[in-house]
Amino acid sequence: MKKWHELSILEVADLYRRQELSPVELVMNSFRRLEELEPKLNAFITTIESQAMEAAKQAETIFSKKEPTSLLCGIPYTVKDLFDTKGIRTTCGSRILQDHIPDSTAQLVGQLEACGAVLLGKTNMLEFAYGIVHPDYGQTNNPWDLTKTSGGSSGGSAAAVASGIGSFSLGSDTGGSIRIPASYCGISGLKPTFGLLSLEGVFPLSPSLDHAGPLARTSEDILVVMETLVPHFQTAESPKGTNLVAGILPAHAFNDVNEDVKLVYQQVLKEMEAMGWKLKETELASLQHAEEIVMNILLPEAAIIHEKWLGRKTDYAPLTFKQIVAGFVHRSVDYLKAKQASACVRQEIDHILEQAGILIMPTVPFPAPEEDPALEADNEMKFTGLFNISGHPAVTIQAGFSKENLPIGIQLIGRHGDDRSLLEKAMMLEKQFTKTVKGNQLNVHNS
Repeated sequence: MKKWHELSILEVADLYRRQELSPVELVMNSFRRLEELEPKLNAFITTIESQAMEAAKQAETIFSKKEPTSLLCGIPYTVKDLFDTKGIRTTCGSRILQDHIPDSTAQLVGQLEACGAVLLGKTNMLEFAYGIVHPDYGQTNNPWDLTKTSGGSSGGSAAAVASGIGSFSLGSDTGGSIRIPASYCGISGLKPTFGLLSLEGVFPLSPSLDHAGPLARTSEDILVVMETLVPHFQTAESPKGTNLVAGILPAHAFNDVNEDVKLVYQQVLKEMEAMGWKLKETELASLQHAEEIVMNILLPEAAIIHEKWLGRKTDYAPLTFKQIVAGFVHRSVDYLKAKQASACVRQEIDHILEQAGILIMPTVPFPAPEEDPALEADNEMKFTGLFNISGHPAVTIQAGFSKENLPIGIQLIGRHGDDRSLLEKAMMLEKQFTKTVKGNQLNVHNS
């Protein structure tokens, strides 16, 4: 039998409507769980218990009167601390904005507020979604192994969801910042088609690459959130159970990939074939240039955003400031070439996805490390950054574990605007993985 913090959004919504579970009770339990686990996780920058309890009471009134309402009414959630929240501190994980209180709310948060979802707090993150965690806030620890990172930059969101503190979270993704921590923490995370979700009121890192998206325990929960945030999302066609084709990468693409990740990936492909999927090997030439293109775009775009604070060097984490300064000396010709290359990347992936409904590959080349790798020093976004360049929707789902009991995610990529179909295919695979991935428990608690 599931514990309350393991219930899906649809299960909670059903219990609310049958008045077998109270939003006040669930939100209260969420804060008790937060109080118990947060000292180990360091997943939050700001919590708002009094406001959340008031919102939960309002939701309870709606259910007691049996009024029709959104599926997300009364559902507890969190947001990465770069989404503006009126009257609630929004720090972007930086000393620069440590006392910043916005006078407006990000559009996506406003949509959730309007449908009655209950915000628990703002989650920890890499400073300005860039560089490294600021020493003032510290790293978020992985609930599967507290000596490992939960990932960047939406690490607080991923750790909170994985630990059962809120049913979902909103994060941002510029080179993998939703999908990487989701993979490390054993949950699902969606980088939608570029522009599908509003970035209004979200502090930018690189406008050409930035995406907003949800993290949740399963792709089904993500689908429920997306149906609420995108009205036309409910009209798309569902995938059929047969004639499914998945594009896969050739063996040489995995030369620098961790052995446990390779083993999980190979097992996933075997299970897909057993389910009736056809696997089509395809070259993805732009994959080897993805990180270079991302950095050639990100560095100068981020520099311009932070130009007004260049005189506050000591308020930044050293690595963050180093990368900001690097953006100002970056060659403009490299930026322009990267922008031109972006169009070629999209065309290449579009062509591949004409032959295969999805692409499938590991999310990250390795399980969670002890610390977040420096942007210029690792291949962490080897499999994720390319789809920020191209704008294709990409979702990571939990697919297995390493020998050290660390989660390993698998990434599915779909056609532009095909986000719903992508999520439904992810759901099909998740149901299969649930049958084969058993017996693992979070290390942060055994409750």
